[in-house]
Formats: sequence, C-alpha cells, structure tokens
Amino acid sequence: MTERREPDRMPAPDLPAPDLPPDGPTELIPNERGELVERLSGGTATLLLVWLLGIGAGSWLLGVWFYVWLISGERLGIGALFGGPGLYTAIAGGSGPCILWLAGRAQGRSLPWFIWTSAKIGLLMVVVVAVGVILIALISGALPGLGVLVLTLIAAAFSLVISLIWALATWAADQYVARARMPDG
Repeated sequence: MTERREPDRMPAPDLPAPDLPPDGPTELIPNERGELVERLSGGTATLLLVWLLGIGAGSWLLGVWFYVWLISGERLGIGALFGGPGLYTAIAGGSGPCILWLAGRAQGRSLPWFIWTSAKIGLLMVVVVAVGVILIALISGALPGLGVLVLTLIAAAFSLVISLIWALATWAADQYVARARMPDG
C-alpha cells in the first residue's frame, strides 16, 4: 500500500521537543500522526475560559445595563440581567474575548493588535444586532427611523470602550501564557 501524501504539506522535520516546565500552562501531546503538539493544559484552558467568559459577559451586561439606563432612564433589575435576556446577552458578550483569544493566541501579538482586533470584533457584533433590529422592524411593517442610527452609534461607542477591556484582558492572558511557557517563567 502506498503512502498518501497531501500535496500542500511537507513532512514534519524531526526537531527536538521544546523544553517546557513540568507545571507550566502548556503540555506536549502527540497528535494523530504521532507528532508532538503543544496545547494548553486542562487547568490553564479552564481558567482561561472562565477568565475570558467572565470578562466578556460581565462587561457586556454592564454595558447593556448602562445603555438601557441612558436611553430609557430605567434601571434593569436583577431579573432582567440574570433572566433570559441577560443570559443571551452574557453569552454574546462572552464570545468576544474568546474569539479575540483564538485570533491572536501564541503568535506574539502586541497590545495595539489586540486593541484593534477587539474593536473590529465589537463593532461587528453591534452591526449584526443593528441589522437584526432593522430586519425585525421591516418584517413587522415598520420603517426604522433616525433613532436606529443614533442608537447604533451609541452602541458602537459603548462597544469600543468594552472592547478595550476585552483587549487588555486577552492580551494579559496571552502574555501570562507566553511568560509561563518559558522554563525560567
């Protein structure tokens, strides 16, 4: 039987395994081809996920609370923040830092890169929500007015502030993992 080779992939060179600290945030695990691949350890991955989801969900919930208070003058209660709408808001907010981590992890990205990418992710989330609101209004037979644009701009400003928090939290986590990977870390 002949060995099937993928044309785009070169065989991996036999390199020595990196010297990782035994109690570091990453570990070497063989993949399906037997090559050693560095991955986050279970504890680090769990801690990182809790950190990123907590920062994202908490900041997004705070932003929504402030946004509703600014627009309507009413303060959302515990039931709204921790009920159905709050749950979906928290899930959406938690996804931002997680996507940012996946985009920039372990690639030596700078803080300005994390800030710029986070701002793009946050603004995209605002655009998706605004388009959804406009489509719902059109389907319902209403024509969106200038207020939708004003509210979208306010949401975009909030998103930029929140995305800065995401960028700082994600960059700090990335820096921690990078420093802790070193044997001297």
